[in-house]
Amino acid sequence: MEKTKVCIFDAYGTLFDVNAACRELSTEVGENWEELATLWRLRQVEYTWLRNSMNEYIDFWKITENALEYAMEVLNIDNEKLKIELLNLYLKLEAYPEVEKILTILKEGGFKTGILSNGSDAMLESAVKNAKIENLLDEIISVERCKIYKPSSKVYDLVKDTFKINNNQVAFFSSNAWDMHAAANYGFKTIWVNRFNGKLERLPGKPEAIVKNLDGIIQIV
Repeated sequence: MEKTKVCIFDAYGTLFDVNAACRELSTEVGENWEELATLWRLRQVEYTWLRNSMNEYIDFWKITENALEYAMEVLNIDNEKLKIELLNLYLKLEAYPEVEKILTILKEGGFKTGILSNGSDAMLESAVKNAKIENLLDEIISVERCKIYKPSSKVYDLVKDTFKINNNQVAFFSSNAWDMHAAANYGFKTIWVNRFNGKLERLPGKPEAIVKNLDGIIQIV
């Protein structure tokens, strides 16, 4: 097996806390803020899959807005001001506590680092800047480059094309099981960052390792 040279991270749920916006506005959202956060995220991901199937690409920011509108309607939250505030916070999601430390260790260890995400360029740039980790990433790769969402193999091709590297020299980290399965099936050495105590899907591709958070990855790569 070839030595890992590049460490690639999914963004949302892996590096950035997707529940942070609803949590920060929990007083305004009300007691069902967790339900709103969960439904918003679920529809956000599902809309990418459905749009892939329909060959109807729009950027992730619009999908994020559509998913929030749907979730708010389901939960009978009619508040345009709140919607705007939640979307603005999504541009400034908190990074998980260990992210900066782990990226620093990887860079000091000689690894190339990057993000591969469904997020738009503007969304990712904003989140990375807010987390103050821009100097710890060699590449921020958005699906805007290929105009199709994960789990299409065209998305994972972007890593190989960007870094000019073999698939088995890439360690890929994702908290999303479906993304992890797809990347493993594609040929990456894949680590599932199982932050939410999920279960393996019944899909092709298996992780080389499973960790609770990014603190456990240094011994793996």
